[in-house]
Amino acid sequence: MARNRRDAAGDRAITPLLAYQADPIRESVKRLGRKWTLLILRDMAFLKLNRFGQILRNNPGLTPRVLSRRLDQMAEEGLVERIDKGDSVTYRLTARGEDAVFILLAFLRYGIRHRSGEER
Repeated sequence: MARNRRDAAGDRAITPLLAYQADPIRESVKRLGRKWTLLILRDMAFLKLNRFGQILRNNPGLTPRVLSRRLDQMAEEGLVERIDKGDSVTYRLTARGEDAVFILLAFLRYGIRHRSGEER
């Protein structure tokens, strides 16, 4: 279902109406919007960091406890897979986690275009 509106110029714009519970943006933000989640995904996707200590060292302010929780939550949500090799543990992005890389690319593009204090 869509709603017709007119913008400031009088042109018709169509705004989709999404059911509150079925809003895909809301669901995505619920999964990816927790503090540190996108930065952990960034580290894994772009920097190829796959060990707990590597990710921790690359994110000043991130505590071991929070990183552990985030990685557990991300594994539960199917974004990352925990690989236990007996003497070491690594993490890798799943297909769902790789899909989230496109969101990171959008953030990257936005950040490059709209760096603080600069106008384009």
